[in-house]
Amino acid sequence: MAGSTNTAVKLISGDGFSFIIDKEVAEQSPTLKNMLDTSRGGVDSDVAFAEALTNQIQLPEIRGRTLEKVCQYLFYKYRFVDEGASDRVPEFDFEIEMSLELLMAADYLDC
Repeated sequence: MAGSTNTAVKLISGDGFSFIIDKEVAEQSPTLKNMLDTSRGGVDSDVAFAEALTNQIQLPEIRGRTLEKVCQYLFYKYRFVDEGASDRVPEFDFEIEMSLELLMAADYLDC
């Protein structure tokens, strides 16, 4: 992905679990990408989100188990974004019991 730096981002769930993922992977979510955007006035500007300055994002409405699956999906999306609808893209598996929580997280993160 052009234009992104190769830094890590820390995502923190509502129940205190932390997940460290590559910024390019996190930016597969438009919501996270906007939160991490430093071009809103520069890193030293008061215009940028605090998350862009610290590379830490609190997600208080998402539980750790769900956020872990979201991180897996973001990596899956990053990995297979250029494959299109080819047969080489494997299924993304998750437990059916997680469907509602994943749907709500996906809606919030726009992914």
